[in-house]
Amino acid sequence: MAKIGKLTILLLISSEEEEKELIKKITQAGYTYCIGKAGTMDSNAVIGAIETAAKRAEIILKDSYREEHALYHTALNALRGLCRGEIGIGNLLRTVGVKFVVLRGPMDTTKKDLGEWIAVGIYGTIGAPIKGFEHEAIGLEINPV
Repeated sequence: MAKIGKLTILLLISSEEEEKELIKKITQAGYTYCIGKAGTMDSNAVIGAIETAAKRAEIILKDSYREEHALYHTALNALRGLCRGEIGIGNLLRTVGVKFVVLRGPMDTTKKDLGEWIAVGIYGTIGAPIKGFEHEAIGLEINPV
């Protein structure tokens, strides 16, 4: 089928109709997932939204430091990719309206011996806090759980 990063990006950029078909394939391949949105200038709130959605979807165990730690760093690095570098923690000083995907499962569906992996993808618009100055951006990170 595909690799976890490709599947994450396809979910991020898919239409609603395409998303439904992808979700069928992804769940049949053994992945768990969640999809959400965030719109804020606060990096903590974006990461918090990703963590909360992943916990609610039971992608990570609520009481597992190891899994929560893996998710946090995966989300943080995906946000760095979206922002093209260091983001700092707190106010981004940019407007952000994004869709995010958290996907957990095999790194590659053709290789079953690579363990569990988690991917976070973030796609949307980011720009100066002035309407009309936004542009598209995407960030992706993948880590072992």
